[in-house]
Amino acid sequence: MNRTRILAAGAGGTLLVVAATSFASPWWTLNRLRAAVERHDAEGVSAQVDFPALRDSVKSQLLGSIARDAGTNAFAAIGQAFARAVADPLVDAIVSPAGVAAMVEHGKVSIGNPTRDAATPAAEPSRDKPPQHKPPQHKPHYALHYRGWRHFAVTAEDGGSFVFRRDGLWSWKLAGIELPRN
Repeated sequence: MNRTRILAAGAGGTLLVVAATSFASPWWTLNRLRAAVERHDAEGVSAQVDFPALRDSVKSQLLGSIARDAGTNAFAAIGQAFARAVADPLVDAIVSPAGVAAMVEHGKVSIGNPTRDAATPAAEPSRDKPPQHKPPQHKPHYALHYRGWRHFAVTAEDGGSFVFRRDGLWSWKLAGIELPRN
């Protein structure tokens, strides 16, 4: 009888540890991604990202946005065909370890240059000195929330979200982004 209680308590304790570590695993994943960004470790960033899924996510949002903005005039079909032809190489160039690192580092989910403020004109690069990487003025804050067992989202300061998909019991991969509504 005593042995049965010990086994039941051990099994219950093990189950509790597995459940708690599985629940906390998104924070560990986000911490690993931020640490890789701070180290400028492209391989570390790549290990946390499912690039084919992320590219599909960005492409669908980009093409959807173009379709909404195109309207129904005679040139809309031509513009949409051109956008589809340009979308693949554009998204492939943007969705890279460096692009993901820049979005995470600056707390902005955007297609384009997340490090540049739209209100500030771009400075001319100096020919005398190599360009220097400027860290963000402050550490971005993120809100993390589960979207069921297989997904969690990290909402950035600009209102966009990084969407992670479960990849095993304790690991996650960045598999999509949701662009801010503006």
